[in-house]
Amino acid sequence: MQFFKTNKKYFWSNELKSWLWTIAFAALVYFVLNYFYSITRDNFIIGVVVIFLRKLGDILTQYHVSEIQIDGQKKEMILILNSRMSGEKIKIYGIEQITSELIHYSGWKRYLYSPFTLNIFLNPKDKFVITNRFGFTLDTLTSVDKILKSTKAQA
Repeated sequence: MQFFKTNKKYFWSNELKSWLWTIAFAALVYFVLNYFYSITRDNFIIGVVVIFLRKLGDILTQYHVSEIQIDGQKKEMILILNSRMSGEKIKIYGIEQITSELIHYSGWKRYLYSPFTLNIFLNPKDKFVITNRFGFTLDTLTSVDKILKSTKAQA
């Protein structure tokens, strides 16, 4: 069985970048609205609080993949999902129902999205999108993609 875990240091640097992008977006909205409309300080504060509460809610409530386990003998992939509010959830999928695709973004998409994304398609319509935001490195996601493809080819 092969284990792939998130890197906590990498997670915190990506989380800081995410918050900086949120602050930059809030500042941009403020300057644009202030230029075209006269907004009061109260309206601005309410808008910023809404943006930050939404961001905080996403961090606390969303499940994210914290560990990937691939068992070549049982032909299973186990995803361990964590949420700050709800705890841990374990999902087990058979390799035969999995298709994976590693995407590298460049240009503007690299800054708007994660620079690399591993899409794991599950039958019939489920999909897991695993990015570097929660601590997976490009090497880790490349290894997972290769192992999933080679294990599926052996099945």
